[in-house]
Amino acid sequence: MLARTEILELLQRHPLFAAFDDERFEQIASGAQVVRLDPHQVLFQRGDRASAFYIVTEGQVRLFLESRGGEEKILAFMGPGQVFAEAVMFMEGPTYPVSADSTEPTTLISILNGDFLAALKGDTRTCLRLLAGLSQRLHAQIQEIEELTLESAGNRLIRHLARRAVRDSTGGLRVHFDETRQMLASQLAIKPETLSRLTRSLTAAGLIESDGRDIVIPDLEQLVRHEM
Repeated sequence: MLARTEILELLQRHPLFAAFDDERFEQIASGAQVVRLDPHQVLFQRGDRASAFYIVTEGQVRLFLESRGGEEKILAFMGPGQVFAEAVMFMEGPTYPVSADSTEPTTLISILNGDFLAALKGDTRTCLRLLAGLSQRLHAQIQEIEELTLESAGNRLIRHLARRAVRDSTGGLRVHFDETRQMLASQLAIKPETLSRLTRSLTAAGLIESDGRDIVIPDLEQLVRHEM
């Protein structure tokens, strides 16, 4: 369990809180609480009243929408250091527009919306920083919508792999997957069997290689140029 001093240190190091003076920071931190989730435990559901936003300290949170037929569309995975649900505090009569649950044992810090809004008053610097973060997230979501509506399933997979590729200790490019194949398919708005078919096609073409829960990309430029 995180001690109070650890909560304060985590918040002080986070860019969202760095510009607050001591008085405003204490105003926010006084109401901060640690939330622990077991794997697949629901944090909130779409339509629940939004009284707080969250910072992930350990584990992972899944943000998703569910259709009336029970199908899920995964919108994002939030990992350590990431903030989510902060935009909702600016809505009138705020309710969460999506649902959230954990994919593994997860620890969060919850920040009361009322405390944060009160501290924002008169703090232009932090307001601008918050707006910049929200704008970046909006831009990313618009880009995702464009890809979902304008690109083929295969090209969406290629773009997704390219965005997530990182250099390993040998200098090679790889993508590590903590989420299941079904979760990845939901993110890309395709069926799991379609994802399997596309992955096999890219593997047969020599554009990707499987390595446990990782995908290795021998040549990123060649992968990005490939049309499916």
